[in-house]
Amino acid sequence: MSVELQPAYILHTRPYRDTSMLVDFFTPAYGRITAVARGVRSRKAPKRNLLNPFTRLLISFQGKTDLKLLTHFEAEGAHFALTAKHLFSGFYLNELLVRLLPELDAHPEIYSLYEQSLQALNAQQELEPILRYFEFQLLNELGYGIHFDADAKTGETISESCHYYLDTTLGFYVAEVDEATKPHSFSGEHLLAIAAQDFSRTDVRHTAKRISRMLLKPLLGTKPLMSRELFN
Repeated sequence: MSVELQPAYILHTRPYRDTSMLVDFFTPAYGRITAVARGVRSRKAPKRNLLNPFTRLLISFQGKTDLKLLTHFEAEGAHFALTAKHLFSGFYLNELLVRLLPELDAHPEIYSLYEQSLQALNAQQELEPILRYFEFQLLNELGYGIHFDADAKTGETISESCHYYLDTTLGFYVAEVDEATKPHSFSGEHLLAIAAQDFSRTDVRHTAKRISRMLLKPLLGTKPLMSRELFN
């Protein structure tokens, strides 16, 4: 495989041998790829500063195995100078993509979602709506999404006055709230607000975060997210 000038964002980098790096790229046509960037850690490497997250590049790479060789890279113009919590949130998005996306599996919709999310973070928009929208859309695109406005068992519209139990493999269905079901039960009013992407209320934001963590947990496994540690 030989690919020329493919748009890409850097998700993660780590040292490789003496002067090289392993770089996880996210591209619209090839999904997530890992490539060796030879010699870029050398002081004489002219474009080392381009290999940072949140900069859109054009990259060329080649290779027959999962590990590609980066043969060329250049800036394409877009650079998002994220700061403080918006920076940590960007790292969180990157970590989710590294952990959840299979290599060489194209997801152009997720690429567009990611770029839109970076633009929102760069504009210093409120974090919770950006993160929840990204998480739920990512789950939808990967085939793990659920409906927030319909009972998973009956198909009936969620009622504001009812409470619903979350089965992460199925969705929400009506449940009696007791000590056993309470940790997995949610207000229908909150679910409808999330379905409408209305995160204006603090309690709805808390509910959305609880649900997103429950849905992501089986996919992420037991290894903690480093970006959450940065937040803390």
